[in-house]
This record gives sequence, C-alpha cells and structure tokens, in this order.
Amino acid sequence: MNDILTNQLNMVAACINIADSALYKPVWDGQAPLDFGTDLGQLNVRYGETIGIAALAGAATTGGADAKDVAETLLEALGFQLCRALALHYKKTGNLIERAKVDIRIGVLQKLRDQALVTKSMEIRDLATVARDESGAAGRGITAARIAAYAAAITEFDRLRSQPRGQIINRSTHLRDLTTRVAAHLETLHDLDDLVLQMDTTEAGRLFISAWKQARNVVDAGHGPKLEPETPAPTPTPAPPTV
Repeated sequence: MNDILTNQLNMVAACINIADSALYKPVWDGQAPLDFGTDLGQLNVRYGETIGIAALAGAATTGGADAKDVAETLLEALGFQLCRALALHYKKTGNLIERAKVDIRIGVLQKLRDQALVTKSMEIRDLATVARDESGAAGRGITAARIAAYAAAITEFDRLRSQPRGQIINRSTHLRDLTTRVAAHLETLHDLDDLVLQMDTTEAGRLFISAWKQARNVVDAGHGPKLEPETPAPTPTPAPPTV
C-alpha cells in the first residue's frame, strides 16, 4: 500500500477516534445535526472493512495467496494487539478478572482453529467494545477504529473458514478496491466537515471543532480537506536595532 493511501487511512482513523472519544462524543451523540452521528457510524463500519482489505493487500504476494490463511493470520495479529491493549487497560484499572481473559500470548490464538478462533475473537471484541468507553482506554489503543477493523477481520475469517482452500487473493485486485473505498471515505469526511461546523454553540463544541480540524490535517489526493487546519499566527519581524 502506498504512502498516500496509508496517510489517508490514518486520517480517517484519527477523525473516528477523536469523535468517538469520551471527551467529544457527548457533543454530537443525539445532538443536532443528527446526520453527523449517522454518517460517522456508517464510516466507522466501512473503515473497519477497509482496514481488512488493506491488510489483505499487504499480505498477498504478487502471485496471490490462500485467502483463508491470510485472513486467519490477520485475525490472530489484530486479536493479539487488542488483547495486549486490554490487558494493560485492565491492569491500570485493577480489573483482574477481565485481565485474565486477555492476558495471553499470540501462540494461544494461533493454536485455535476455525470456530474456536471465531468464538475467542468475538469475546475479545465484546470486551473491547465495553472497555472503549472507560477512562484511559483510548490512550491504551482501545479505539473505535481498531475495534471496527478487528470486527471486520472476524467477519471475513468466519466467511472463509467453512469454504475449501485454494481461493487465491491478489494484491492488485485488493489495491484497486482499497483505492475506491478510501476515496468514498474521504468524501464522507468532507460531508462531516460541513456538519461539524454547526457545533460551535458551546465551548465543548468549539473544542471538538478544533480537534476535528487537527485530525483532518492530512491533504488527500485530488483536493484538500474542506476545513483548513488552524495555524499559529506568524511571528512578527523584529524591529532593526537602533544605532
């Protein structure tokens, strides 16, 4: 995957994580304009699917690779990342019961097969979904974007696990699909730019707008973000010394 696509996907993730954080979610959740919450929710789901495709594109060789093997490896890797984030979170919050469920090595996930891997993955996903709204969770990597990507990986592996091996994935095909999807995400962000401007009636709303602008501070191919990021005032030129 090229740098432009990577930067654009990082920007989408940053916007989702800012909006879905405990600090800013009350600004828009159930508040006008209601389309912001609706469109953001749809973007979140589609982003998770796109991350799965990006990983497949990166994992596939030039000639292609077995789809189930790639999907399984991706699911194990994403699951282990989320487990470590959850383990740290539960350690910090003193929740030792839940920590025991996720304080595992990647080898534990790699030994699971088919339905057992799906079941364990869904347990991890559900724990992360609950923990996401807890204080400090986002800073430890438990974010809406990461959970969406993991959920998409579960769905893809579950779809492939009951099918015969031999389905080949090709990098070029996934890259074309990825480029199309990212372009659609950017268009959705431009729409959200228009909606977020209406949230300036409260101090919290104005802080959210500022944070959103910072998250959008990546120029996408073809046209830049509608909202220009805030820039500091230029430093005044010092007066010449007097003689």
